[in-house]
Amino acid sequence: MPMLYGKEWSREEIQQYTADMSQLAYVRRFMLREGRAEGVDAADIATGSGFQFTALPGRALDISHASYRGIPFCWRTSTSEVAASYYEPEGAAWHRTAFGGLMSTGGLSTMGSPSVDAGEALGHHGRASNIPASNVWADAAWEGDTYRLWVRGKVAEAEALGTHLVMTREISTELGASHFTIRDRVENRTFKRKEHMMLYHFNIGFPLLSANARLVTNSEHIEPRGDHSKAEFKRWDRFEPPLVDRPHQLFYHKLRPDHEGKVHVILAGMPDYAEGPIAVYLSFTYETLPWFVNWKSMIAGDYVTGIEPANAWVEGRAAEREAGRLRFLEPWESVDYEVQFGVLAGLPAINEFAEAHDLPRLNQDLS
Repeated sequence: MPMLYGKEWSREEIQQYTADMSQLAYVRRFMLREGRAEGVDAADIATGSGFQFTALPGRALDISHASYRGIPFCWRTSTSEVAASYYEPEGAAWHRTAFGGLMSTGGLSTMGSPSVDAGEALGHHGRASNIPASNVWADAAWEGDTYRLWVRGKVAEAEALGTHLVMTREISTELGASHFTIRDRVENRTFKRKEHMMLYHFNIGFPLLSANARLVTNSEHIEPRGDHSKAEFKRWDRFEPPLVDRPHQLFYHKLRPDHEGKVHVILAGMPDYAEGPIAVYLSFTYETLPWFVNWKSMIAGDYVTGIEPANAWVEGRAAEREAGRLRFLEPWESVDYEVQFGVLAGLPAINEFAEAHDLPRLNQDLS
């Protein structure tokens, strides 16, 4: 039964108070207007708990915004939302349509740094985020005493005589929840073995992210990328105040899965908030997403950290092939992914989640 306004409610009780569930929670489709966002298909989902987010069927069902009781979590770039038709695949030109948002998809045949692999020039993070979804279905319905809300669609990275990878994505939540779950199935719809790379690029910004924030993991191994990351390795779980000139940092984590084969991370911040610290968490499938990438951009105006489940490192497809981390899909083979993003309000909720998933507890000051 949903927890709403401090108590649990049955379906019958709620239906006695409202004839239209959108009074409490809703899925609402709309189109963006103005500038390069003109025509982008979007869907707002609100759960009734104060948690709401915006998914973009016009951009691979990526998630442009999320907030909880007025607190925004995502990082927004200077491009804002941009229609997929403006995508430039060459080199690092992906950044010209990268709105940031709460989550952008890297994939489906490549992700990470630009590279030349097997004679093919591959752009930054691949094409997936700039492909509009088809067969979109946004709706809500009762399932017993649970009121579910969802948006679904298919994203096809396809070319004549070549790649045909299809991602079927569902983003779902429920009445009273402060989380959503992404379930993706990627299928190789060809008779040839195909490269497949997948990255869930979650982007957390101010106010949750600040010099007071802390990343909490149960990492078995952490690999810093580059000299600056190595120099800052002792502070891998901490964040700096913004500076105009500061090199990016990046750390690869190998996390320890639980008995259900999932791994969990927490990013906690706002220790001085009236209701206590606020945190977001990710829980995801270890078998299909064996790497967790933490990217730090502690730069004035571009202040963000990426918390990123991935099926490879982000060095580019050529480097991943050489390192033996590149994954493939056989003809007509599919692979399933599940990622849950949620909010934890207050220190007791944060530490309850931490204890349940073998993560370190935090004190009020996030030490």
